Amino acid sequence: MTNKPLENFSEFDNIFCDSKEVLFWAYDNGLPKDALIKTSAPALLWDKNPNIQNIESRWSEKEMRKFTSEIKTFSEKIYDYAISIKNVTREEALCAAQFSFQFQKTLFKAACLKEEDFYKKSLFLKVEGVAGPSGNQMNSPWDKFLSNNPNFTTYTYSIKNQPKAKSSIKKTHISKRIQIAGIETVLYRIILKLTKNIPSFFFRNEVLIPSENELIIETASSLMLRGSKVKQVSPSKLFENQIKYKDRQNLIEEVLPILRERTSQWLVHQCEKACEDLYVKELKEHFKLFDRSLIGWRSLLSNKSNKKSVVLINSAGNFIGQSLAVLCKEKKIPIISAQHGVTAEISELHDECGVVYNSTIVDTSLLYNHKAAEAESKIHFTKSNSLVVGMSTRHIRMNNKNNTYSKSSPPLVYISTNLYKGNIGGFLSFHTDYKRARNEQKLLKEVFIKLPHRVCYKTYPEENKRYADTDPVIQDVRDEKNIEVFDEKIDMRYLLSDYQVIITSSATSTLGWPVMSGKPVIFINQQNNGPLSSEAKSSLSKGLFVFNDEDVDFYDNLRLFLSQPIEEIENQWRLKKTSRDKMIEEFFSSYGFEKNAGKRAADEIMKHYLN
Repeated sequence: MTNKPLENFSEFDNIFCDSKEVLFWAYDNGLPKDALIKTSAPALLWDKNPNIQNIESRWSEKEMRKFTSEIKTFSEKIYDYAISIKNVTREEALCAAQFSFQFQKTLFKAACLKEEDFYKKSLFLKVEGVAGPSGNQMNSPWDKFLSNNPNFTTYTYSIKNQPKAKSSIKKTHISKRIQIAGIETVLYRIILKLTKNIPSFFFRNEVLIPSENELIIETASSLMLRGSKVKQVSPSKLFENQIKYKDRQNLIEEVLPILRERTSQWLVHQCEKACEDLYVKELKEHFKLFDRSLIGWRSLLSNKSNKKSVVLINSAGNFIGQSLAVLCKEKKIPIISAQHGVTAEISELHDECGVVYNSTIVDTSLLYNHKAAEAESKIHFTKSNSLVVGMSTRHIRMNNKNNTYSKSSPPLVYISTNLYKGNIGGFLSFHTDYKRARNEQKLLKEVFIKLPHRVCYKTYPEENKRYADTDPVIQDVRDEKNIEVFDEKIDMRYLLSDYQVIITSSATSTLGWPVMSGKPVIFINQQNNGPLSSEAKSSLSKGLFVFNDEDVDFYDNLRLFLSQPIEEIENQWRLKKTSRDKMIEEFFSSYGFEKNAGKRAADEIMKHYLN
């Protein structure tokens, strides 16, 4: 393989490329127009050029369903084998299992390659550009798999026509943010600054916060008012020569047969060794991150006071949370997580991701409802107990009767959950990115542009770019007379008050905010993309307006329903109130619209851990 400067691409006819800009530039620099282009980017596949091939076309819905259904068992097997090895801690076993879970995204890409790719003269056109806080992950790992092909060449191109990401904070009016955040958050921010340099011995106890969410902020605010010292913490930064990395070769060799069993099932023979080598290399690097974090936490916590302490954490299911758990176990500091969105309790596919749940690491989980507790208790790796405290007060504030819709806004808003997988997204779907894009396009063309009402199309706020090009679905609807495209990175919670009727899809955390707003919610249940569990589907169908995309005449039925006068939709919504209240208590907030989830959580923390 070579990675050299090129100015003429005329000798290549087998190209890996995921960017229209770089492809057209390559055409201008000699790339034959009849060269075969292999891509997963919807923007390149949109015009159905016969010379541009979907590299993910091998993945039928049936194949995708089989591949994703095996991920849960695979990660459980990795964990069980790792934990059985002498001197391997539970946190290390989880680290291996979680890395192996994430590696399925790489394995999925590897399974797209054919035998000919390992000997044929080929060119990989990579891109450089602004991609988000996690760095540039817009390039598929073709160069990592095909490095032993002497006829494989990589060229890197810097994207020119790429807008910089916009900050949602700057675009959201401060009064709206304060209104939703509430006095709890204002107090939290003020007291955090005022007490930052006050020694811990002036306080009753300590609360350490590595990462935040709405419920954590409200809980911490309540604990502050009871005399707790709250500190935001992160592992100390270290120089490389300060770190002694642990040799985990024994663990790696023990789990490799499990990986080989999976790669032999899904990959062409020529790719198996390359995939295994990449797995070993990246798993070692992952454990280095774990060790760095472990030593960083040890350095930080060595200076901790002798006060009773707890850790409140938003995201614990990663190497930072795992390494912190090792130290907290040594120092007998309880770790408590707080739910940040409704997903596990409503999703048919949630257990695929069980290995990255907070409950795998923490001692106690603060949850919105009993269905979430039930879902987490069934996860193979769960060790925590559950405290059900209800939804955050921020969620409850969505149901503000003083919020009147903006007459300048369309009456309908469609909150899209169409986030492409690219190289970094999870599965929870049996569709390729191209199939997702076409389904989204069909929904817009068959339903929304045919409505007598104006519609706001709110795109999903993409933190880390999957592809360099603009989503072709957005390009498709920009010129439609009744569609307004809203593609700025603003969280939907700040916009709900502007609309009368809310439409969304997929069993994700997005649904919680509209449901708690009290406004009519139309939920599109997609059988092959984030479907509801059967129990949630039954309950939500009674409390919301649920349309199932596998139903006969789905598009016609949805279009006819949304074509009604808005007042008629609102009247039908009111008739569902009793069923909706029951649904909310079951699947959203066990305390209904009662506030003070943070106070309830603080009461339990004081009772069990800080007295």
